[in-house]
Amino acid sequence: MRTARLIGEKVGHFLAVLFFSSLVLACFLWVSPGSPGKARDPANFSDAAVRPVVVGESELCLDSSRCGLLLELDESRDSLTLRVGGGRVTGKARDALYPGPGFFEWFLGTFWRGVFKWDVGETKAYEPALGVVTDGARYTLVIILATLFVTVLLSLLGVALLLWLPFPSLRGVLRTLLLVLSITPVFILGYVLQENGVLDQGQVTVGLLGACVAILCVGDSNLGEMLLHFETEVRSLRNRDYVHAASLRGASLFRHMLPGLLLPISSMSAAKIAFLLGSVVIAEELFAVPGLGRASLQAAEKGDALLLLTLTVFITFLVALVALIRDLLEIAIDPRLRKAAEDGS
Repeated sequence: MRTARLIGEKVGHFLAVLFFSSLVLACFLWVSPGSPGKARDPANFSDAAVRPVVVGESELCLDSSRCGLLLELDESRDSLTLRVGGGRVTGKARDALYPGPGFFEWFLGTFWRGVFKWDVGETKAYEPALGVVTDGARYTLVIILATLFVTVLLSLLGVALLLWLPFPSLRGVLRTLLLVLSITPVFILGYVLQENGVLDQGQVTVGLLGACVAILCVGDSNLGEMLLHFETEVRSLRNRDYVHAASLRGASLFRHMLPGLLLPISSMSAAKIAFLLGSVVIAEELFAVPGLGRASLQAAEKGDALLLLTLTVFITFLVALVALIRDLLEIAIDPRLRKAAEDGS
């Protein structure tokens, strides 16, 4: 029961991070030039069944800042009068707009309700926002997950090689070469591959995605940072008593060290997810891969508030989900966490 309560706390934290991060972003978008609360839909005076306009009852806008109660309407002269801030404002009826939704009406009633109904609305390009996100996730998730897997695998192999080499000076030279290689920026690696014809813009192929994985794995210190971190962890584990005992018995050191390595691997992977989601923008934009990174950049350029919010909530969901998996893995592996939960009850 106490372990279940600890798991419930982690899941609750995951849901809270997801909701409140989207709330903060929605507040920023609400005060932006492309605010979803601005009046955009033209008023319809002829079809009362759609959204009736009644003098003395309906709220209308002449632009995003002049909104008020409709006092007079003369369709023959194409004019109307609104009460705005205690005064009267006259304008053309054809310029009238319906007022935009309130913040919580839009955030809770439109966006989050739409998330559960799988329809949050359309982007400025008249495409379903969730459809754009799911289409982009097909490529971005493949790139990021493959990058994490390859980086972790290469880092562990590099650590095994460094520990196997008998000469400390040779280990230092090899470690330095790997670190120097890994600090190359992603955009330089992508530019080199592009200029040499290795990567061509156009149809997304397995080779193109593989090349994106390669530049993300090597560039921006990903490989070097994991290599140093795992080398430190392995050296620390080798000094543990139970590993020494296993070595004296001739047992497999890898099997005894694996549980201790799972935690740093999961922690580094969780930390790298958010970093890779930023770096993947460069790779996708360079080689025209229609993923989440490229969609985010285009949404920011066009001021598409709905798509930006949908993308950010999805990306936050991924980052928080990986962190939740890491926390659950720690609970399953580390008995000290379960004992702390029992002692704290």
